[in-house]
Amino acid sequence: MGYKTRDFLRRLQSGEVFTKKLLCPAKINLFLEVTGRREDGYHTIESVMQKISLCDRVELTLSQGEGISITSNDRTLPTGEKNLGYRAITSYLAAAGITLHADLYIYKRIPVAAGLAGGSTDAAGVLRALDVMIGALSKKQLAEIALSLGADVPFCLFSSASLCRGLGEERSFITPLADCCLVVAKSKRESVSTPEAYRLIDSLSYEPISVKATEEALAKETLGEIAQSLFNRFEEVIEESCPSVSRIKKIMVEGGALRAMMSGSGPSVFGIFTDEAAAERVKDALREEKCYAYVTRPWR
Repeated sequence: MGYKTRDFLRRLQSGEVFTKKLLCPAKINLFLEVTGRREDGYHTIESVMQKISLCDRVELTLSQGEGISITSNDRTLPTGEKNLGYRAITSYLAAAGITLHADLYIYKRIPVAAGLAGGSTDAAGVLRALDVMIGALSKKQLAEIALSLGADVPFCLFSSASLCRGLGEERSFITPLADCCLVVAKSKRESVSTPEAYRLIDSLSYEPISVKATEEALAKETLGEIAQSLFNRFEEVIEESCPSVSRIKKIMVEGGALRAMMSGSGPSVFGIFTDEAAAERVKDALREEKCYAYVTRPWR
């Protein structure tokens, strides 16, 4: 046990209360291919993930005692073991061999069940907060806990942009998305079940495409080429069951987006814009269409 952890425990036992607030950025997929399915049923992917400035905020308070309390501005958010933040706390404390009381407040801005890693980034934020305050685990242990919580959590914990393979845990450097305006939108009426989306992918017959064109376009930092290199295999199976995806893409492109594409397993859509005023107009139009809509930028 390191000095930082011993000092934390000493101050905790004396009655001190620790609080940490962190921003938790959403992510978009600039490229997403499902490359196979393992014998255990999990799917392997190849994906370019990019954090964006649309953020949730977590506030974690640690004190003497036991138990976990979770509150949120979003009343639909689970507050027990189904919450990834709850599971992040229990996994960290179990690995560290520490007992304490945790109060977690999650301020949600990222739409739920949207393909933007809202739950995953909150869990990663909780792990970062615990690491800053307690510091009991190695980077490898944090990575193992992150992967146990979900395929996107390791990326959300460590990177701003990465090429991710395998279950999402194999991360390598990739040039981040060049600075631009992004509009991110999701219908308030439609959501997607990720397991169902993968079930639909399993019904397809296709040859996986390479990420190389997206890698090369990002390296050049040319937005036009980047926009044309975007790809998401899930669009092939989700657009039919979620008509809002096609409608949102059409509004974005007609409003000046270089390209619009679904993120993750959907149904959120993002558009790349060079004109901030056009992005703001599209955001307003999408809100009139009963969508969550935000103007945001790459997180660098």
